[in-house]
Amino acid sequence: MSDDYKLDSDELRKVYRLETTSPKLSKLDPDFYKATKKFLSEEKKKYSQALEDSFSPSSLKKLETIKKMIEKIREIRLKKCMNLCLMYSRTNAFKEESLIDFELDFAKGMIKLIDKQNEQTDSIFGINKKVKEEQLQVIKIKVLQKIPTFIGGDMKEYGPFEKDDICEIPESVCKILEAKKLIEKID
Repeated sequence: MSDDYKLDSDELRKVYRLETTSPKLSKLDPDFYKATKKFLSEEKKKYSQALEDSFSPSSLKKLETIKKMIEKIREIRLKKCMNLCLMYSRTNAFKEESLIDFELDFAKGMIKLIDKQNEQTDSIFGINKKVKEEQLQVIKIKVLQKIPTFIGGDMKEYGPFEKDDICEIPESVCKILEAKKLIEKID
């Protein structure tokens, strides 16, 4: 744990406020969870000492509030992390810059599961890695005649296209339309 990062009640409230008000993950010190564990341990000691000296409802309330804030921060950050993983499932782009500690391990595990699920789904539709690579390559085309909406081999919807439209489509779709003389490639 870095010597300069120390968590106290004010810092915890600040992090709580940031996480509850922002839709994005807040940038936290990499040692946030270690500092949180240490801070909570110290607060438990203070609470125990307060019980021995004289029972104080305010010390119990303070400890309960701290625990609730920590649990809520963790819950919110995990939800935001899952949202990042969900975005990855749609875009294959993942930014891990604001993740720390177990959040990063959690996200990497989720991404592995998402990739495995995507492979399974692709196999159902007969899409293999070669087909996926072809789908990533787009070709600029000119439409020669009106083409209604259709589903390509990648199970995505294309069109409708009007005569003389200029657009980009995956190479695999281009080959089919070009063979039927519905489009022509543009260099």
